[in-house]
Amino acid sequence: MPATATTKPSRSPLRRLGRELLALVLAKLVLLTLFGWALMALFPRTDTHPSAIEHHLAPATSSHGVSQP
Repeated sequence: MPATATTKPSRSPLRRLGRELLALVLAKLVLLTLFGWALMALFPRTDTHPSAIEHHLAPATSSHGVSQP
């Protein structure tokens, strides 16, 4: 009976595949981050000064002429 040599599967293709998948995930993450940053740069920033926040949170003035105490 001839002896059949059992060859171990090489880990090199699996490691290469792992590296390629990791590079793909990182590239997508970078591209999505840059895309989001570019979209957000198109919109004006919100005014976060305390006076602007105070004005935003202030109660609405009555337009019906009702006197308040």
